[in-house]
Amino acid sequence: MARANGKDRGIVEKPPGSGRWWVRVHAHGRERRYRCDSKGQAKALYGRLRADLREEKFFPEKYAAKKDITLRAWTDRCLAGSANRGLRNEKRYGRFWKHLIGKRLLREVTTEDLRRVQARLREKGEKSAGTVNRYFAYLRRVFSLAAKDGLLDRNPCSGIKLLPEAKRTRFLSDGEIARLKEAMSPKDWDLVAFAIESGLRRAEQFNLRWEDVSLDAGTLTIPLPKGGRTRHVPLTPYALGMLRKADSFLVSPWVFPAPTKPSRPRESQAFVNRVFLPALDEAGIEGASWHTLRHTAASRRVMAGADLTSVQAFLGHRDIATTLRYAHLSQTHLREAVSRGSLGGEGRAETGNPAKNPDGTGTKTGTDAIRQDGAGKGSERQAVDNPAGIGGAP
Repeated sequence: MARANGKDRGIVEKPPGSGRWWVRVHAHGRERRYRCDSKGQAKALYGRLRADLREEKFFPEKYAAKKDITLRAWTDRCLAGSANRGLRNEKRYGRFWKHLIGKRLLREVTTEDLRRVQARLREKGEKSAGTVNRYFAYLRRVFSLAAKDGLLDRNPCSGIKLLPEAKRTRFLSDGEIARLKEAMSPKDWDLVAFAIESGLRRAEQFNLRWEDVSLDAGTLTIPLPKGGRTRHVPLTPYALGMLRKADSFLVSPWVFPAPTKPSRPRESQAFVNRVFLPALDEAGIEGASWHTLRHTAASRRVMAGADLTSVQAFLGHRDIATTLRYAHLSQTHLREAVSRGSLGGEGRAETGNPAKNPDGTGTKTGTDAIRQDGAGKGSERQAVDNPAGIGGAP
């Protein structure tokens, strides 16, 4: 709107005749100035600013100079406009990058910086190659949107190669489980044993509340699983026995409370860093992470004869394709079971090879595995009631 003297409110050419126009508004207790390349652009910007101020929608980051926006501010804008089904994961990835380099301007983040972050994540061993790749895939999309919007000339992630991911599904063998148990205190081992027995994701286990446990029905209720739907997890007798003897029932709402603060859940990352990873090293177990325990839970059930549809429901996989990674275990053990009746020899067909565990040791299967655990008659039922088979009475 023009004033009576013919000058436009809120905009000024400075210096006069330079072609550089400035917009001035007062917001949040201070004067803010924005530079424009033409009078028409300045008038349009002033109109938008005034409208946002009237509707209380003014955010300084929205009008920041294009190349001066921080990664934190840009990530928040990307998340606000996301309609992705995996929004919860995007928020998690966003929190990670905001905590790490959120204060940096977009234009200040270099490919070399990101290479160092990638190397540090792999050296620590806290996250698998697949997880690191997903963090960087998210950041690549964030920078791609910035480049598309004119905030960057190039994507700093374009020079980052994804880490090679293991094609096989890593799970612990019987020998590795025994060595890991030996390397841990009984109380710490309980958390590992429960992970193998329940097949829960790390966050699901460490955030498990007693109100989600039904000891009578022998089930857990996972209210906010990764798959997006509430699921019910049946407990093995071994896992149920562990919960019945847990001393946290009377002192905490959490099944696995913090040792010094029962009012809070145990911090999972601290447990992994300070207890679990050192125990893996002491036991001489390589290439394993906490998520390996979930793979172990699934693998042992498939090898005990559970069908893949049941394993899918047990793990809470939305897509059966995710569960099919364990299909080869089922086929291997079916082949060995059929071979036991072969004329070619006792135990296995002459042309077959015994299945190998990830550590290179042979895998005991079927009734052999059950007898190895010391079960006598009725051991077939044990394979159903306690398919993980990591112990007898807790």
